[in-house]
Amino acid sequence: MLAYRWLLLQGNNAYIFPGIGLGCIISTTRRLRDEMFIAAAEALAEQVTDADRKVGRIYPPFSKIRTISAHIAKAVAVKSYELGLAAKWPRPDNLLALAKSSMYNPRYRPIR
Repeated sequence: MLAYRWLLLQGNNAYIFPGIGLGCIISTTRRLRDEMFIAAAEALAEQVTDADRKVGRIYPPFSKIRTISAHIAKAVAVKSYELGLAAKWPRPDNLLALAKSSMYNPRYRPIR
């Protein structure tokens, strides 16, 4: 008997949309174009490693979501600048670092 283990994931809600939103924020883009969604999908695909593929994953592990979202945000922002949709000029030198530093960090100070 064959046993299969399937991991059901949502590529749009869990992976793509947070990075698209962050990419629009860091580039101050107000409009989305199809090319930006394609850039996001390609950035997500680039995060899948050979090790992921060997175990049957089509998405990278969700435990790396912050890094994945930063890479997607960078790709979306780059495409936004290429299309002339970004309002933030001059273009920041390191969009990946900007994406990482712009993320919400859900850490709270300890209560005394």
